[in-house]
Amino acid sequence: MGWVKWLVYIVSLFCPPFGFVTFWVFSGRHNDELEHIAKWSMAAAFIGAVVYIILAALGVTFFGYNWQGMCWPR
Repeated sequence: MGWVKWLVYIVSLFCPPFGFVTFWVFSGRHNDELEHIAKWSMAAAFIGAVVYIILAALGVTFFGYNWQGMCWPR
């Protein structure tokens, strides 16, 4: 599972629900390698979720910046 675990980490970072589900599925297995992947996918998902929350607080969306909504009305 050399490149697959890196793929799981990257997808977990950009799509946090995938990381949470991966943690839930892999943590129940009694394999040390899968438990290790589960732990780090949960960490990547948590970091991704925090980054998304910070970007949402700054007004950055998928469609561009939301500076108009952050400015005082004129």
